[in-house]
Amino acid sequence: MTITPLQTLSATPVSSPRTPASTAIEDETSIQFEKLLWAELLTHTGLEDALTLGGGQGASMFSRYFVEAIAGDIAEQHPLGLLSDKSPLTETAKPNVELKA
Repeated sequence: MTITPLQTLSATPVSSPRTPASTAIEDETSIQFEKLLWAELLTHTGLEDALTLGGGQGASMFSRYFVEAIAGDIAEQHPLGLLSDKSPLTETAKPNVELKA
């Protein structure tokens, strides 16, 4: 019994042009990702607990919103660029030393 493929794939990569709409969506996605990252970092540093000290249930209910607002401000004003194409994290690392044989 032989199985024949329904579709053959080409070996050449096809690049799609980046439209302004897709760039805006990517930018918004990266800002949202960094906002969530900053919110978790701030929570683990104890900011959420510090905001609830002595405030009772009212403070504990809204402390997460304050942390997310602070994280949003940080992400928008000082983006890390973790998901950008120009990020140095995505480039291949090249050593600066020469190896002698």
